[in-house]
Amino acid sequence: MLRRTFLPALVLATLTLLAAVSPAAETRGKIRLLMVYNGGHDFKGFKAAMDPVVAKTGDFDAAVAENFDALKAENLQKFDLVLFYGSGGDLKDPAQEKGLEDFVKAGGGMAGVHATDAHKKSDVYWRLIGGRFTTHGGGKFRIAVLDKKHPVMATVEDFEIQDETYRNQYHAEAKLHWLGRIDRGDEKEPMIWTQEIGKGRMFSTTLGHGREAFANPAFQRLVVRGLYWAAGREPRNP
Repeated sequence: MLRRTFLPALVLATLTLLAAVSPAAETRGKIRLLMVYNGGHDFKGFKAAMDPVVAKTGDFDAAVAENFDALKAENLQKFDLVLFYGSGGDLKDPAQEKGLEDFVKAGGGMAGVHATDAHKKSDVYWRLIGGRFTTHGGGKFRIAVLDKKHPVMATVEDFEIQDETYRNQYHAEAKLHWLGRIDRGDEKEPMIWTQEIGKGRMFSTTLGHGREAFANPAFQRLVVRGLYWAAGREPRNP
């Protein structure tokens, strides 16, 4: 159910080398990251762009889920953080939903990148990630930082990006903290937020549709800092 691909050989060698000099990795161990592809959008492109960025931190040990059974309790217990990417998917087995919810409530980390248009039959997923896709625009636009004091955004300035602009319906029980939004005319939709759930943390950005976004240094910095925060670590720049 888990494909321990980690990273390509060259990237793996880089990660191993840098781990020796990474204070976070040395004192607390690697962040065990499970990447879950929901089924839609360009996961291969996202992973190809982010693998070397994440590897350079020396702080992550990544695996890719082969299917959604990776979310069952006996499988998630091997990880510190689960990252969902893209649209689509259907959590058909209640044990998948329960495994994910219990994992986060017990202190596990959850992150979503362009992942609110996913698992739309699952109230659990919607409540955890906070928003559910309704429609979108796109093009080039500015992201305005809303909370510069939050650890995720401490070194992230307002930036421009070419991407989709997801609009969402927010779960009534979610308690979201807005970190950034689109700033283009009348468009002010939140596009970056966090949520604390029990002992766990969730980071989500609706950015990340395609290669233009993946290659944006500000997007890369945002995602990496969000992963650190969701895992309960002090965010660092890639």
